[in-house]
Amino acid sequence: MDEKNIYDLFYSGQLDLFIIEGENQLRQNDQDVPLWTHLAVAYHDQVFYEGHEAIFDIIQEKMIPYLQKALSIEPENETTLYHMLNYVLSNEASLALINRPRKHIHEDNKDQFIRYAKQLIAKPKMTSYGYGFLANIYEGLQNDKALLTVLEEGINYFNEAFKDDRESADNNFSLFWIKKIYLLDRTKQISGAALTASIRAQFDRFVSSHEMQYVDLAEIAYENKDIDLALKILLKLIKGENSAAHIHQELVKWHGRFEELIADGYEHPEVFYYQLIIERNYSEDIGIPFDYYYLHALKLIDQYPDLYAGYHFAGAYLYDDGQHEAAIPYLQQSGERQWNATSWRRLVECTYLTTGDIHIEIPTFDDLPRELYNEAVNLADFVDALDNVSTEDTLALRELYLAIYRQAYDAFAAYFGEGKYESDYFGGSHNRAMNCNNLAIALKNVDLVEDSYQIATEGLIYSDFEELHYTRTDALSKLEDYERMRDAFTQYFDTYQVTLGDLEEMQHKEIEEESTEEDSDLVFPSCYQMFVYQLEVNYHLGLSQDIQAEAQYLLEHIYQFYINHPTLNDYHYRDFEAAKNSVESVIYDILEPHDRDYRIRYYTDMARQYPHEAQPQYILMQLYNEIFDYRAIVIAAQKYLKNKKEFIINDFDKAKTLYLIIKGYYFLSEFKLGEEIFQRYDSWVATVMDPEDYVLWIKFGIMLFAEQGNLAKINHYGAIFNDTYAQHEWGYDDDCESVKLAEALVNYKTGNLKKAHSLLNEVLTYSDHNPLADDYKKTWKKPGFLSNFKF
Repeated sequence: MDEKNIYDLFYSGQLDLFIIEGENQLRQNDQDVPLWTHLAVAYHDQVFYEGHEAIFDIIQEKMIPYLQKALSIEPENETTLYHMLNYVLSNEASLALINRPRKHIHEDNKDQFIRYAKQLIAKPKMTSYGYGFLANIYEGLQNDKALLTVLEEGINYFNEAFKDDRESADNNFSLFWIKKIYLLDRTKQISGAALTASIRAQFDRFVSSHEMQYVDLAEIAYENKDIDLALKILLKLIKGENSAAHIHQELVKWHGRFEELIADGYEHPEVFYYQLIIERNYSEDIGIPFDYYYLHALKLIDQYPDLYAGYHFAGAYLYDDGQHEAAIPYLQQSGERQWNATSWRRLVECTYLTTGDIHIEIPTFDDLPRELYNEAVNLADFVDALDNVSTEDTLALRELYLAIYRQAYDAFAAYFGEGKYESDYFGGSHNRAMNCNNLAIALKNVDLVEDSYQIATEGLIYSDFEELHYTRTDALSKLEDYERMRDAFTQYFDTYQVTLGDLEEMQHKEIEEESTEEDSDLVFPSCYQMFVYQLEVNYHLGLSQDIQAEAQYLLEHIYQFYINHPTLNDYHYRDFEAAKNSVESVIYDILEPHDRDYRIRYYTDMARQYPHEAQPQYILMQLYNEIFDYRAIVIAAQKYLKNKKEFIINDFDKAKTLYLIIKGYYFLSEFKLGEEIFQRYDSWVATVMDPEDYVLWIKFGIMLFAEQGNLAKINHYGAIFNDTYAQHEWGYDDDCESVKLAEALVNYKTGNLKKAHSLLNEVLTYSDHNPLADDYKKTWKKPGFLSNFKF
């Protein structure tokens, strides 16, 4: 078997066959370094699921000998060196974790493995790995002196090698620094003030995903009688994830310690913040009522009126409890002492919910960049969830959270570029990219679309966050910049290698497996939107040989997703709706040059094939309106309203549809049905239609009322109609004529023949009057001499 096919076996997981073929090939050529290395890994992977001890045995039996053979041929092969140390040390660490320690590296062979690590240190691209392996070797051998030397060398190397990459510098520094602190504490080489001074000097740079390391550092500070340092460490810990129960226990334990220390006279401004936040979040663990922290906050306000913590948490309690007006003074007092983004955001929300005013004053915050980002997200969520908000208020509120995203953007730049702020494990490059994405969306929301594109593109420098691709391509779509759109989605597909065929296969697999996952938990695949952008580019730049077929295939593919997942939740349904609307728009433009009959046949066929979809009915009702098929208009319009989800329908589209329904009912002489729709929706329609459209709605309402002789309604809506015309200084037109004829008709039906004929004569004075006026003139009886007398 040739070399390519052998490695296909390896990467496809056919390890047994790969080992057989690989061993056969080594018998013919035992100088193949990559094959020796791959076989070593294959033997390991073959027993991976049998447990760590089985892995230990295979490493001893196969991996080490095979990798040593490879290194005897090519001593400096960095891949082989890395595998040798990585597999050996990882297995030792795993066995130690399950309390079954066994050693691959011991006194007899340590020099060999130390040499391997130093070889990696000498390779510029592998130096960091080499130091990490060497430190682990000395740690396993319990050689404290050599370990301390390597740790200090490593720290110096990381500081220099990553001086322009704060995230890498912090992460690598922290791995070695914590080992160094543990070593110094364990061996008591230094202690007391000297040890805590060493911790304090570099703690701001420390980051870790292992929260117990913060607990350990706080304990070391406590044992060495530096309570302020312990508090500083714990305040950094509470900014982390804190999801594990044992971390909760530690935080509560420290709450008790600080309570005793405070009773003994310990005072520090931040200790009260710590006490209150623990009481707020872990009241059950402490064994106190939930509102204890609120009462405690009020007490602290009395005792320490100059500290912000009491005001912050009193405001927090009232905010959470929905007492927004009561929260405002506490939040303001907190800000006057020490603004943070959380208190300010709560103040903005409480002010708006209480008074309807927008708190436009935005301080410059000292919060971590990540904290600013989080509060901008919270404020954006608040704004998006508001109902019945004016366009002006929405825009003003969007400007507020846009400003916080901007502050976060600037703060991230200062964090990475100037070394500002303490190091933050959760505030790295990916978090910076996420802020760029949300900032780009916020910019787009206030129509700064080119800026949105530029910020989203910048975000991809920091992390290949998939949503950034969607955001920047969406900005280009709004700009109708199809050349840059092509570059954007090409970059996306080069990165993610997804095809419509992959999505189709995934859907078929889900159906065949009858997945138990609830549809409400499903996500509408965002990559569909990239295919939509690709379609838009192909259409506008003429890059497709059959754009209609391409668009039709994509549309039906998107439709089919919803057929397979009809209970998709509202949040993800919006993404589904946006994707299909874009494709439907392209298809509409493609079909526009075709004659009306062709378009009616197309949309009728689509409505028959996808009866749950709204768009075919929306187009059909308009096409039927062009040919005056009023029965078909009403049927299509009603199906559209039924199929279009209420939470997503555009107000104008809904009002337009209702207008076509009452118009259809009028011409079908189904006046009662038309009147019912008009009266049910008029007050709402009045709020969403422009005056030019609303007078058309009123016109048909008046005509419907006239047919049923409702003089009171005619007078009411006739006045609105005439006032609107007068206010906008519109001249007499066909709509005025229709209203006047309706007024004439209702007066005729209610016996006011003189006024009816007077109105009719006004219409007849125009040479191009409605023929209906002539019919009325011929058929109506004339008012008699006594017509105005009531007997």
